[in-house]
Amino acid sequence: MVDKKDRDGRFSDTESRRRLEQRRAFRLEERRRRTRRNRTIAVAVAVTLIVAAIIISPWGPLKGSIYGGTKAPKKVAAQTTTPTRPATPVASSSSAASSSASSGVVASARVTNAYLPVRAQKVSVTKHPTVAIVIDDTGNIRDRLPYWTAIDAPLTFAVMPYPPLSKELADKLYLNGYDIFMHTPTDNMPPNSFAGTGQLATGMSRQTVFQTLDKDILNVPHAIGMNNHMGGRGCDQLDLMTYEVEWAKSKGLVVVDSASSVASKVTKACLALGLPKRLNEVFIDHQNEPDYIRKAMRELASYAKKNGTAIGICHWHRPNTATVVGEMIKTLRAEGINFAFAKDITD
Repeated sequence: MVDKKDRDGRFSDTESRRRLEQRRAFRLEERRRRTRRNRTIAVAVAVTLIVAAIIISPWGPLKGSIYGGTKAPKKVAAQTTTPTRPATPVASSSSAASSSASSGVVASARVTNAYLPVRAQKVSVTKHPTVAIVIDDTGNIRDRLPYWTAIDAPLTFAVMPYPPLSKELADKLYLNGYDIFMHTPTDNMPPNSFAGTGQLATGMSRQTVFQTLDKDILNVPHAIGMNNHMGGRGCDQLDLMTYEVEWAKSKGLVVVDSASSVASKVTKACLALGLPKRLNEVFIDHQNEPDYIRKAMRELASYAKKNGTAIGICHWHRPNTATVVGEMIKTLRAEGINFAFAKDITD
């Protein structure tokens, strides 16, 4: 039976109690809903915070991005002047023509890189008597590397353009503080006229020489100079060597005359184009017996005492060369002979 309002519009006591109980039940259910909602929100926030803490922790998936490696290699954040490949020359021709010992690197560029590997360049001493040593034929074998890098002296390594290890060895030698030259294959007298891929050959036009050398230099990182590989015929051709030296001068490269033959025209071409004379005086390991190498090193020192400077050439791969050359550098230093990079002296 439904309770009705009295004539004053009020509910009966029974109806009022029922409605009061309904309101109480509604309010109770509302409080329970709010409690459940707040609990759900609190749990969701807690879970979110836990997941975020895991993600950004040193053990989370973003550890590499946030914290970096734990054993980062040494880096140097500085504006460093370092030789660049002549493919992007920056030095002028007049600087390449300078004959002073202080001319230093003739092809260089300012490079700013916060992650540049540390390079400790060997000390080049130009005070007379001074010897410079160029190591030819670098690029074919790796096992001689530790023998050469054990020598604490300003050596210049002439790297051939196309052997499989050329770029790797040039990079490692450069980072160990040595200078890099391009060792340009140049044709010989027949029947063994082929000196290597990328060679300069008798009869080439100026354009062909420039195109060939442009390709060669791309395979010799850090090159700041050049000399010739073999070249018993090509180095005797004044026009071919003139084109070669002209190209080198346009790139700001140092040129050393390897004296591949007694009639080599490299020095003549250099002088005609305003570059200084840098001529090999002694093939240090023409024979690879230790006593022969010791005698040749003393001959080189004698030239330096007589003329102030001297340049000698030896070879990367010959088994006794690195060990005996390193031994003789120590001996000759103790006797007052200084050692410099080939780029830093003229003879």
